[in-house]
Amino acid sequence: MIPSRAMAASKYVLLEDLVNDWSDRSGELPLLTLRRICDWAVCGRFPNRTFLRPDGETVDVLELHWAMRSHLGVRAPITRDQATKFLEGVIVSKEGVRTFCEQLGVGLPPGVHSLASRVLQVLRRSEHLGPPDCPEGSIVADRLEARDWAVVKLGGLEKRLAELREHPNPAVTDSEIDAWHRQYEDARSSVEASHDPQLRAELGGLAGEWKHLTTIDELVSEDELAGEAVNRGAQRPEPPKKRGVGRPPGSGSYRLEDLPLVEEMRADLISGVHTSLSAAARVRAPRAAGGGTESSRARRLMERYKEQYPDWHSHAP
Repeated sequence: MIPSRAMAASKYVLLEDLVNDWSDRSGELPLLTLRRICDWAVCGRFPNRTFLRPDGETVDVLELHWAMRSHLGVRAPITRDQATKFLEGVIVSKEGVRTFCEQLGVGLPPGVHSLASRVLQVLRRSEHLGPPDCPEGSIVADRLEARDWAVVKLGGLEKRLAELREHPNPAVTDSEIDAWHRQYEDARSSVEASHDPQLRAELGGLAGEWKHLTTIDELVSEDELAGEAVNRGAQRPEPPKKRGVGRPPGSGSYRLEDLPLVEEMRADLISGVHTSLSAAARVRAPRAAGGGTESSRARRLMERYKEQYPDWHSHAP
C-alpha cells in the first residue's frame, strides 16, 4: 500500500482515498461510491489509463469490477481476500477523474482539484456531488465476462483447426463433425452474449476455415473406416497433404516474442496483480507481436502461457 502522503504531490490518488473523499462530499456510503465508480469504469466513461497499478500498468476494468463485486459480497470469480488486495493496489489519475466529472456533471472531490478546476467549480455548479448510479454497469460487465469466455472457446476451435492443418483428411467422421458442432455452438453462445462484432467475425472465419479443411459431403463413420482398412489388409494410405488456409504450423508463431510477455503474466498472476489469465493476456495484447485483433493476440498469449506452464491453474485464480 502506498502511503497517502506520498500521493499528495503526484498526479494520482489512491482509489481508497478517492472513494472516501467522494463519499464525504456526497454523503453516500463508501461501498456505494465504490460500486458507482467501478460501474462507470467498466462502461468506459473514465478515460484510458485512469486506473493504474503503482508501476504504471493499466488496470483491467473488468477485474476492477470483479474486485468491487467480491468486496461487496456479490457473486464474482475472485475471493474477498483477492479483491481487497487488488483494490488496495489501484491508483487513479487525477486528470482522468477531472475528465469524468466534466462529462457527467459530477463535483470534484478535494484531492483531485487543479487551479483551473477550482475556478470552473466556482463558475459552474455541478449536477451531482458524487458519481451517480450507472444503470448499464452490470450489463456491460456481463458482456465483458462473456467476451472472456468467448476468447477461450475460440482458442479451442483454433486448436482443433490446427490439428486438421497438420493432419489433413479429406473425409471426416460423424463423431468429428459432432464434436466440432458442439464446440462451435458453445463458442457461439458466448460470442453472441459478448455483443462483440470482432469476435463474431473471428468465429465466422473459423467456421469458414473448417469448411475449407473438411469435405463435408464425404462423411464416413468410424466403422466404415475400420472395415475399409480390414478389407484392404492394411491401414488406409495417408491422403495427399493439402495446404489449408491460414499459417502453416510453426510459421510465424511469434514464440520467442511471446515468452517475455508470458513471464510478465506469470509474475503478475502469482503476485495477485491480475486475478485471471485472460486479464493478464488482455493487458499485454497491444504489445504482442503480429497482426490481427487484440483479442486474437490475447488468445495466442493465453495458449502460449498454458504451453509454457501446464500447471497454470495453480497460479491463475
